[in-house]
Amino acid sequence: MATTTADTTARLSLRQLLPAVAGIYVTQAIITVLITQGLPTLLREQGASLEIAGLTALLWLPWGVRFLWAPYIERWRLPLDTTVRHSRKIVLLGQWMMAFILFAIGVVCWFEQLSLVTHIGWILGTLLLAALVASTADIACDGFVVDQLSEGRRGWGNSIQVGGAYVGAMLGSGGFLLLVRWWGWEQALMVAGLVVLLLTVPMLMVKEPARQQNMAKDHHPSLWYAFRRPEVRLGLLMLLLSSVGIRLTLGMFGPFLLDKGMDLDQVGLLFGSLYIGAGLGGAILGGFFVRFAPGWRAVWIAVALKACILALLAAAASVASLFVVTSLIVMMFAVMGVLWVALYSKLMSLASPLQAGVDFTLFQSGDALLAGVAGVLGGWLSQHFGYATCFGLAAVLTLIATVLVRHQDQTHRSTTATASSQG
Repeated sequence: MATTTADTTARLSLRQLLPAVAGIYVTQAIITVLITQGLPTLLREQGASLEIAGLTALLWLPWGVRFLWAPYIERWRLPLDTTVRHSRKIVLLGQWMMAFILFAIGVVCWFEQLSLVTHIGWILGTLLLAALVASTADIACDGFVVDQLSEGRRGWGNSIQVGGAYVGAMLGSGGFLLLVRWWGWEQALMVAGLVVLLLTVPMLMVKEPARQQNMAKDHHPSLWYAFRRPEVRLGLLMLLLSSVGIRLTLGMFGPFLLDKGMDLDQVGLLFGSLYIGAGLGGAILGGFFVRFAPGWRAVWIAVALKACILALLAAAASVASLFVVTSLIVMMFAVMGVLWVALYSKLMSLASPLQAGVDFTLFQSGDALLAGVAGVLGGWLSQHFGYATCFGLAAVLTLIATVLVRHQDQTHRSTTATASSQG
């Protein structure tokens, strides 16, 4: 059986690591948010139904099932009988392929004058390929980040990780929608491809440290090893509980604001500035927060705040002014920033150093599967029963999650205190 001895191999300095981490997660977020927020909003603006807009959440599928091939990518990333890591090679290859696909879609649609709504099947199919590449590269991304972030650096490292994701969200939602308005959606895709290419530079500049010799010989990454570990099973459960509310509602924020009277320019500006700025602020706050409320405590507090905001959104959806609902969504993005930093910090501590890419990918895949199912359900609920019903159900589920995650925090602290007293 493989050992679980911690990896004490030399790591990159923060000066080298943090720009590379930021570049990685900005890139990943551009792809995911362009698909899950930018595209649904654009489809709604061009006359598509909420059900069609909600179907774009199915593009989360590659992130949801990538755990199936994660062990093979991890074996490539961490080959047996050598101390060399191949994370950098896999990440760069994936980023270059993503850039090419986005640029190629834009060029073909521009020259052929393809309509987004009329040719949505072909376009979604090609974006599915981009999602497949991005999700596969993300396996190596996650392994690289877990390897390089020691426990003492996870708070700030996760702040950069989540903050980078919010910058990518700014570019993939608000920035993309603004470019669509100014130049057209085809040219916006071309620009997105060029931005992704530029973001490969920080990773290109680093040299990945080797790992310990003993860790290169005695472990074969596998799903079986991951699922046997209680830490992985616990992490999956807590992640799904913590994420369910926002995954049900996130794809509906853009369409909701359009239906409340905003135009596409205004939605683009809000997603590209105020909302994402709130998320970045939350990510920075999360870096401090996990130091004062470590472990599951930071997670359940953030989930409780999320439940409150969702309940207020449900109550305000049909009666409140545009200013009120906009303010509530700003608050939601800030709380999400805190939550992701707290959650990722805890989940990284549960991943085995022997196969960090597989373990952390399982966590991310569970969240992506939830996002796909919940996103479609959110579109269906909003179309047939209204936004208030969608937000209200999300609030109830999040309140239940708060109770369960808090119970886990109390159990963990009680167990730790008992062990300390006995020691």
